[in-house]
Amino acid sequence: MTRKGHKTVTIKEIAATCGVSPSTVSLVLNGSEKIKKSTRERVLKTAQRLDYQPNEMARSLVSSRSRCVSVTVPALAHVFSDVYFGEIISGIYQEANEAGYKILLDIAQESFIGGKEYLNILRNRRADGMLYIASTIEDRFLLEFEEQPYPVLLVNHYFPDSSLDFISVDYKAAARLASKHLLDLGHRRIGLIIGTNTFTGLDFRDEFLVRCERRGIERKYLPWASVKDWDEQEGYEAARKLITRHPELTAIMAGNDRMAIGAIRYLVSKGIRVPEEVSVMGMDDIPSARYTTPGLTTLRMDLFLLGCQSCRRLLDLLDGRRTECKDLNEPHLVLRESTAEANPASRRLSPSE
Repeated sequence: MTRKGHKTVTIKEIAATCGVSPSTVSLVLNGSEKIKKSTRERVLKTAQRLDYQPNEMARSLVSSRSRCVSVTVPALAHVFSDVYFGEIISGIYQEANEAGYKILLDIAQESFIGGKEYLNILRNRRADGMLYIASTIEDRFLLEFEEQPYPVLLVNHYFPDSSLDFISVDYKAAARLASKHLLDLGHRRIGLIIGTNTFTGLDFRDEFLVRCERRGIERKYLPWASVKDWDEQEGYEAARKLITRHPELTAIMAGNDRMAIGAIRYLVSKGIRVPEEVSVMGMDDIPSARYTTPGLTTLRMDLFLLGCQSCRRLLDLLDGRRTECKDLNEPHLVLRESTAEANPASRRLSPSE
């Protein structure tokens, strides 16, 4: 209570009345001119009408920066040795360092989530904002940030119908590029290896299947195998299942390069020539993709650049240069030797193999 009988008005109440986010109200009340003039005037008038009284202690905390960015990754085995996360984190570090910021690395383990450490890091000013890399469909706890004033940006994932800010590769565009490449080579029996624990993975799968169907391929000739950890071992096992159940396949599309490399390893172990009998394609264009035998055809995502951009966008949100971020990066086709024209006379495995 500010005085007897007078209820304290909060930033959230002003935001709800104005139809804007709490972070926008905070920026306006702290004198930022980065917000659109009409919005700024509406917020100020509403604050005056509701008799908003700023908390000077809270204001002094807002004005002090930790000059640190929280970077959080999923709880995967050896996650920091994964080239996918390594590339993104390296980009974040470079951008943060140039801006005079440090980074605070965390893994979203059970204790991190159960103890709401993801909130405490920002509440206690240990970091000014958070970058959460490669969240999954199960990470619903992140939606709590919709009601918080802290700058949080999802990196290479998003939640449909959520107001959370994100920057990601456009996986629907990636599916269009991949399907066109394989279909133009004459492939009409294509297996897909993809993780269905992310909305980006579902975007790729659904768009890939739709694009193939539009080119006259029946869904029964487009089998797919679901994975969780997106690594070489899962690519190997998924390729084994696909080829065993569908020996007529002439191409395999993997959701990342690591799984594609695992798929190639399985095919070679069975004496199946790549790409003469089965073409294989990946995504990400990690450094080892060019050194596989044969070289891996893939979709370049430029993960290092994505890391740089994600940090830059977060700092823009923090400083009021942006009020939201819903950015998509375009992938690019990288042609190497692992894909070739479909060979109708290629050897077929029997189901028993």
